[in-house]
Amino acid sequence: MMLPHLRIPARLRVYARFNRYLLWEFRWALGVFASLVVGGGLLLHTCYHHEPLSFPRACHAVFLMIFLESSIEFPDEWYLQPLFFLIPIVGLGAIADSVIRLAFLMFSRKQNQPEWNRMLASLCRDHFVVVGVGMVGYQVIRDLLEIRESVVAIDKATDDPLLTDLFDRGIPVILGNARMETILEQANVAQAKAIILTTADDLTNMDIALTARDMNPTARIVLRLFDETLAAKVVGAFAMPVISTSRVAAPAFIAEAMGRKVYHPFQLSGKSVHLTDLVVSEDGGLVDLTVGDLQGDKIVNVVMHQGRSGVQVNPNNDIVLSPGDTILVIAPMEPLLRLESLNRPGAGGRN
Repeated sequence: MMLPHLRIPARLRVYARFNRYLLWEFRWALGVFASLVVGGGLLLHTCYHHEPLSFPRACHAVFLMIFLESSIEFPDEWYLQPLFFLIPIVGLGAIADSVIRLAFLMFSRKQNQPEWNRMLASLCRDHFVVVGVGMVGYQVIRDLLEIRESVVAIDKATDDPLLTDLFDRGIPVILGNARMETILEQANVAQAKAIILTTADDLTNMDIALTARDMNPTARIVLRLFDETLAAKVVGAFAMPVISTSRVAAPAFIAEAMGRKVYHPFQLSGKSVHLTDLVVSEDGGLVDLTVGDLQGDKIVNVVMHQGRSGVQVNPNNDIVLSPGDTILVIAPMEPLLRLESLNRPGAGGRN
């Protein structure tokens, strides 16, 4: 069982849970085997009179007997004679059952069968459950794996190429309709840290969110909703974080239309700010300005600078901008537009 996306301590905890799972799964076979060895050994130690047997040697004799070997003579006592026939039959039956079930488990792993994925999901604790492995859900899972988080995915599809990639990464994928509580149980939602709902259906996301909240009142539940009005009501009524697709997509449309990069907007002190990167134009107005010049009004914040000296996070105010330098800026939209206007080729001059 390979879990390369997890940190070593988390990986060791999963391995420990896996061993406990195997012990529980094969408890009956192990119990029968142990009972035969200990119980049969005690019976031979007490009742076998052909030669004196210590308890450890009697247990060893029963152990060998299970595998059709015998270290002692066939007993003269009639009540012990059936034991020499029954012990191999019962013991080998328990072993055969365990071998078959273990082989099926390994086959399920190789073929990515539902049984293996349900078993992996049952081992997870404080994990993220991502419902809907479309492009959005897949990207969410990839980002979570990059920060070494444990993830369980749920999706209806069975032959999606994205699911194949998740299988290859060792991510448990529960196949089925997440609106059914049994599917959420298979994903171990009750032990999850957070549930992220990324399907393309608002009603489905709402239904799953409410079911998940009943199953795990402490988990953080995040919904993807297309309806802006519904998103606002969900945030107010259910206190669940909502990602409005229209709100998130708007900056991307603006960015493409204006030929620049705008990332997700943020709310700081009730004001909307945006994150963008600017490449200093060779004959634009940003050339020879310092980082301090840009941040002088305390509205624009330069969080990163890449130039000849490399990348600097929170660069010093005395760094001078040169053509080809890249800066990462956080600011309200209006100052960003002024910066971009100033950076246009031929703009020249200082603000």
